Amino acid sequence: MDNNFIAAIVLGSSRLTGIVGSKENDGSITVKAHTSINSSDFISKGKIMNVDKMTSSLANIKNTLENKTESRIKCFYVAINCMGLRSVANNVTMQMPSSEIVTEELIASIGVRNKEGRTAEREILEAIPLEYRLGSAGAQVTQDPKGAMTDRIETRFLNVVCGTNTLETISNCFRRANIDIADGRLFIGAEMLASLMTTEQERSSGCVFVDMGSETTTVAVYRGKLLRHLCVIPLGSSTITHDIANVFTVENEEAENLKVKHGYPNFEEISEKEEIHLRDGGRVKKVADLAEIIDARVEEIIQNIKAQVENSGYNHENLVNGIFVCGGGAQLKGMDNALKAHFKDWFIRIMKNSPRLKVNTSDINFNESGIYNIGLALIDNNLTNCYGGPFSIFDSDNDTPTEEVKPTDTQNGDKNPETDGGDTPKTPDVEEEKAPQKPKEPGAFKKFMNGFKKTLMSIVSEPTEEDYENNKDKN
Repeated sequence: MDNNFIAAIVLGSSRLTGIVGSKENDGSITVKAHTSINSSDFISKGKIMNVDKMTSSLANIKNTLENKTESRIKCFYVAINCMGLRSVANNVTMQMPSSEIVTEELIASIGVRNKEGRTAEREILEAIPLEYRLGSAGAQVTQDPKGAMTDRIETRFLNVVCGTNTLETISNCFRRANIDIADGRLFIGAEMLASLMTTEQERSSGCVFVDMGSETTTVAVYRGKLLRHLCVIPLGSSTITHDIANVFTVENEEAENLKVKHGYPNFEEISEKEEIHLRDGGRVKKVADLAEIIDARVEEIIQNIKAQVENSGYNHENLVNGIFVCGGGAQLKGMDNALKAHFKDWFIRIMKNSPRLKVNTSDINFNESGIYNIGLALIDNNLTNCYGGPFSIFDSDNDTPTEEVKPTDTQNGDKNPETDGGDTPKTPDVEEEKAPQKPKEPGAFKKFMNGFKKTLMSIVSEPTEEDYENNKDKN
């Protein structure tokens, strides 16, 4: 086995995915192993709702990937997308007694001062210096002030923040699973995905990137190569499914099938007499009623997307490359027409996989639903070797929680696994063909399953969901 690779884990509300791969000299990625676990019963809107199930699932993913690669994995790159993740502007001003040359040390101290502004409730995941204004009137504006002479420097930051409790819970689960997080930081899934789905030139000229997932929809606005605005909307494709299930009193699986079959409606083509025969009770519903349910929720999601673009301060005149949309929700039939109705004169592209990335793998069905896109982006963007030496099952006695709680594979056809997304058919708990594993001594698995203590943690919900639920009327 090659002793140079990158390993990644991506937390989604539909699937928890793990991947090991390496970036080749020609820019392609060779996938060495991949696996996924249904996470719908322990992750909601990107937040961990069951610490025990999350911990055991992380350990299972690590163990599976190590067996497949026959290598120890010393660390994983980790990406998240969760409710409460958003960008916040912050200005930091430093006044010097007299003019002096701007040094790297001065720039670093400005960054430290920016992070001092964080609160106990929110942690800064990423701090992006958008511009530096030099001089008393801020007449000189630059993105690289090093070497300039000034007595005053004002820096405009874009801080990407997330709830402290959410981040602490994630970190705690990785610690309990004895998994080290590469670089000691969590990456933002939407940013990783945008780097894979769009080019640097497209982000430089300006564009909107939308990831329509199962339980959340993420909007990221780029201009001048930099992220200018980011917000996770707590509404996704599964919200539509749940609406159908509640109004028609059907199971989520049937509701999902109805959603996928009929898609976003064109009311001009729907007859008032057209009917749907439901599975249970011999009941009949009108197609027009289904259309109204789907239309109402899709409209709400798109109106919230539009509101976030407006909040960014940019429009289609300075975001000339338009809107890139991916994720399970984006694959809903007729979604392009729904977007065009609200974003007139915009160039809209709905995507499933990266148009530029070449992937080398022996699995012909790899990533058909796009669930590994963020993992591929982490491999594409990071170069730190995650190889930890040759693997033996006896090396991992302390790697796995002692009492494994496997996530229940509930019916979640409404979840499409794109980051947290969901409209493609559900994949099995652990994907792809089984690679031969080294023989284990009798009782070895039970041996490293002993001594685990369960811990309960409470997750503090972000108060933003109600705001978004009410946003429909405002728009």
